[in-house]
Amino acid sequence: MRKYFILITVILIIMGCSPQKDSLLEIADYGGFVSFEEMPETSFNILKLDTEILEGTLYDPNENAANYRLKAKVGNNEAIVLEANSFPQEIQLNVGEILDALGLDQERLDLGTNIALIGEVTTEDGTVYTGLAPDYNNDNVNEGGDTTDRAKDYFPAQAMEFYINFFQPPGLKIRGTSFEEVPISDNEQTYEKPGEPNEDEDLVNGVQPPFVNYDAQGDSGDDEIGFTSKFFSVPDISSSSLGFSAERIGVYSLMEDYGAYPEGNKGFHMEDVDGMIQITFDTVEVPDDVNKSGISFEVYFGNTSWESKDGMYAYVNITTDSGSEMIEMVNLFDDDVEAIAGQWYKFDTGFLTNVRSYQLVIEGYDGATSESIDIDNVVIYEPEE
Repeated sequence: MRKYFILITVILIIMGCSPQKDSLLEIADYGGFVSFEEMPETSFNILKLDTEILEGTLYDPNENAANYRLKAKVGNNEAIVLEANSFPQEIQLNVGEILDALGLDQERLDLGTNIALIGEVTTEDGTVYTGLAPDYNNDNVNEGGDTTDRAKDYFPAQAMEFYINFFQPPGLKIRGTSFEEVPISDNEQTYEKPGEPNEDEDLVNGVQPPFVNYDAQGDSGDDEIGFTSKFFSVPDISSSSLGFSAERIGVYSLMEDYGAYPEGNKGFHMEDVDGMIQITFDTVEVPDDVNKSGISFEVYFGNTSWESKDGMYAYVNITTDSGSEMIEMVNLFDDDVEAIAGQWYKFDTGFLTNVRSYQLVIEGYDGATSESIDIDNVVIYEPEE
């Protein structure tokens, strides 16, 4: 009797220790599910949208899909872009046609746009399965889809819910500045404000650096563009004072908070302004034969606490074939600054069409010594190809 007891115990232990099955049967209950044999490329060159192709091979792992539809969705816009009823199925979807189906303007497509592609499978018994994961409300009623996250993890190349996005290849510089041509001196040297601390005024260079203005020395692509600076008082930006008399403001070569500049060894620095410094860069003309162009610059916000009136506003004045307009590039204050502080961060318009000139204006706001802003690598660019 004792031997039987031991045998039963061993069997129970073996059964109890066996790993839980994680099969597609248990995950999806043999529902509708379509996958790629290999996950296709889903990031596309924003300059070649008409020729970029989403391609791959679809297959039906449960062998019960009678029909598969793929829906593209962004915001409130959606469109069916594919339908298949046999597997395996080779697909080739033109990205430009997907954008057209969604009513998106290719010329003004934002680099941050993510397009959801959602599969819908009808099985042989007529049941419809959507690719969205279940979304249960407070009453435990599913208001979303059917495909679980476990199923998507089990099949990483799944074709039930995935996204396409866009990238911009590096540009070729037309003009710009990284402040390398501006003379510098001791990093502890301060800029002496000409007028009263809280007086709004154009800033002028002193007899020695740091310099806050610069006149371009030429107009070729290798010549850095010039800039001018102004001070504006900002009510209540600081509890200690308004404005400044002598602070580290202008072009420096500082490595206190970072190991290197994005380009070269200099940048425009401002700290303890107790107001706003506005930097206006020279207007840059775009060559007549260049139809796509853009502008970018990089900023390092000191890694500290930023108050509600501290931050940056930047815009670019452009002229086009049809007129002129202003494009906002940066509008960051308070917590939004803290979210990207402590690193060099690039602001970029992306490629714009038929722009004939750019004039960048950057406004830096800060009201305490620990709040610093560094600017570098202003570039007006065209496609490399």
